[in-house]
Amino acid sequence: MPAMDADVFCSAFEAHTAGRVRGEPNFFTRRMAIILAAMDGTTPSEAVQRCEQLGLLKAGAWSWFARNGGITVAQIEQVRSEMVRNVS
Repeated sequence: MPAMDADVFCSAFEAHTAGRVRGEPNFFTRRMAIILAAMDGTTPSEAVQRCEQLGLLKAGAWSWFARNGGITVAQIEQVRSEMVRNVS
């Protein structure tokens, strides 16, 4: 179950994508999906699918990730470990 209500989730999304151009390469990255999911208490796939449902990303965004290697456990662990190092 998501930890953030829709308004907070949208604000977090906007903060992570500020300065990026929708539709351009690297607009919404795996790293962003992992961070947003960590903030929301969900998995990266659930976070991306929630972005789709809220109209923040085009429908099929998760399918794109899945077709292009998905988001691996190793990637999740790397980003989360960097998040922890940045806190201290």
